[in-house]
Amino acid sequence: MKKTILALTIPALFATSASAVTVYSDEGAQVDLYGRIQIEGSSQDYQEVNGDATSEAENFGGQGEARLGANVKYQLNNDVDLIGKLEWQVAAEKSDDSKFDSRYAWAGFRFMDTTDLTFGRVNSPYAQALDYTDILNVFGGQAAFGEELGTTDKLDDMVRLSYAANGVDLRAGYAFNDNDKLDANADDYDADGEENRWNASAGYTAPFGLGVVAAYEQISFLDGLDQDNWIVGLNYSLDGFYFAAIYTEREKDVLGGGKNEAEGYELHAEYNVDAWKVLAQYSKEEYDAVGADKYDSLDNITLGVQYKLTSKAKLYAEYVISDSEMLNGAGDVVTKDDLYGVGIQYNF
Repeated sequence: MKKTILALTIPALFATSASAVTVYSDEGAQVDLYGRIQIEGSSQDYQEVNGDATSEAENFGGQGEARLGANVKYQLNNDVDLIGKLEWQVAAEKSDDSKFDSRYAWAGFRFMDTTDLTFGRVNSPYAQALDYTDILNVFGGQAAFGEELGTTDKLDDMVRLSYAANGVDLRAGYAFNDNDKLDANADDYDADGEENRWNASAGYTAPFGLGVVAAYEQISFLDGLDQDNWIVGLNYSLDGFYFAAIYTEREKDVLGGGKNEAEGYELHAEYNVDAWKVLAQYSKEEYDAVGADKYDSLDNITLGVQYKLTSKAKLYAEYVISDSEMLNGAGDVVTKDDLYGVGIQYNF
């Protein structure tokens, strides 16, 4: 019962490949290893000129990534487990200077089969809502994460508390920021950096497949300004179908008064039959900055298809039909190019 509850209600916290291998199990202790290799050919981002973003898509090219992770657990008694997770993103190309990036690195406790208290680099509570539409292999969750005043699904130095039982999923966390340890005259001090961030989420999944979620986070910056993010979502699963919708608002204080604001929504639908899955997503975001005209920072239709080669491997292709806008260096609104990507992924 313990494993079933956690697997159904908070997969993002202790996520692992279905093919994870138990490499050690003895006297209440267990270590599981898992990983991923993913190679893509794509034009999935935009070029820069002299450090400034442009609306012109990157040229087609290859890129790869690999992941290696471990889940650990030790049973202290019938009511308390020690739990931990390590996961690294490993460079798959020699030209990538960053050989290892930490995706997760946390340790903590699990109480009474329902409540986790963890410390370290974890999945943000806010991600409970992001996961509703962050599903595609390359381009998912564009409006959920946000093109302007965006957020992230993983945070360093976070104390996180979560509870999951009977379809209810409650999460809360507070993240400290390393820059807060520095005096303003320190060499590495960044006045635009985060001082701290806290967030909370609440979700419920009914037995008949309907899910609802709401989340909020506040980001405090070292310059004294704040950013507030809200998101709500619905999803529904039936046989081979999955549908989801989210709505989000974000606003950030501006020096001198006023707020920059972003408002968006996202609709997702997919159908799985045999080894095939087809996916479609519409992402919309309007950005209103102080002293500038509004524009559609996101207006994308993303189409995808994937084919399962085995239970551990798949091929996929995605294309973004873009009507998104941005301000160029002259302050004019221009439309961004389409994006696309193809790839193969193997999990072990």
